[in-house]
Amino acid sequence: MIAKLRSLFISSFRWRILINVTLSYIIATAVASIVDLGISLLKFIHISDNANLLLNYVITFSLFISIFFKLMNITLRYINSLNKTIQDVTLGDYDARCEIEYDDELGMLAANINALSNTLHEKEKEANILRENEQLAYEAERNAEKQKNDLITNVAHDLRTPLTSVIGYLDLIGSSDNLSHEDIINYAHIAYNKSLRLKSMMDDLFEFTKLDNAKIKMNLNIINLSELILQLTDEYTLLFQEHAIEPILSIKDHNLYVIGDGQLLARVFDNLFSNALKYGYDHSQLKVEVIGDEKTVTIKIMNEGDTISKEDLPYIFDKFYRADTARSTNAGGTGLGLAIAKNIVEMHKGQIFMTSHDHITTFIVQLPRHIKKEKMDKESQGTN
Repeated sequence: MIAKLRSLFISSFRWRILINVTLSYIIATAVASIVDLGISLLKFIHISDNANLLLNYVITFSLFISIFFKLMNITLRYINSLNKTIQDVTLGDYDARCEIEYDDELGMLAANINALSNTLHEKEKEANILRENEQLAYEAERNAEKQKNDLITNVAHDLRTPLTSVIGYLDLIGSSDNLSHEDIINYAHIAYNKSLRLKSMMDDLFEFTKLDNAKIKMNLNIINLSELILQLTDEYTLLFQEHAIEPILSIKDHNLYVIGDGQLLARVFDNLFSNALKYGYDHSQLKVEVIGDEKTVTIKIMNEGDTISKEDLPYIFDKFYRADTARSTNAGGTGLGLAIAKNIVEMHKGQIFMTSHDHITTFIVQLPRHIKKEKMDKESQGTN
């Protein structure tokens, strides 16, 4: 490419010199003719023929040189501009471009310089994209490694306490000869409950791993979200009573439909109800509100409990994150419940977020509303 540019440059330069020499000669000759006329007039003032001839040569040569350099200066300025562009490109300014002022070899040279600049500019963009992709891949690899290490650390930490407790109670039952029948039953019951907690934690971990790796295939159906919330609230009646929590439902429209996986959506609200039981105050109220507009079904779950700080709110749906470590440890769980809920909601093209102030924590779930099914129900009701 550089050799081609050089060849065009030399060729154009020679032709332009030839043109400028010819044009300068023609103009100088024409002027010389006029000078000859003037010199013939000078004979009347007795100037010798040799002096006349010398004066003619001097004037003609001076005019030739003057006109030639004047014409060449225009070309040289353009050549200098091309040279400046080449220098800019050499220094890495691939946005530099030449003005194409001639439809000849110099114009071709300028066009080739511009083509070279465009090519180098595209190569630079590709190189930058490649570097960015390599950096993103490196960061993703580091992040994946960190997540794996965090997963191992957190799982080991979360499983150690109940597992140690189970081993301790079973060892006590097996090694002590002085335990009463009631003590053995009590310790066995505690060990059993701890084992159930371990199973629940492992189930959470397994489900989150599948969700995080997009290995769950959704079984999509038309779901009546109003009825789903009513059903889940009924299933939690005994647990609410144990904690003296009064559920208050507000469902004005019982025909709010979404397209989704019923089991996964049930898991979302099951996790939110469980969260309210773990961290909400006993002898309080749990308010559940289901509303819909033309495009969205919104579910709000409000419980009374300790206010979550503004610093913790942005991370509340991160896996293993606990706003209150001591309280969370006592409540049990892996810290995956809200992360699982968030993954499922996003799989349904919805969103979930949380607010917390004045001892009221509110989880808000928004899902795309399905209208067609509702219209069919209303039409059938009208017919009846």
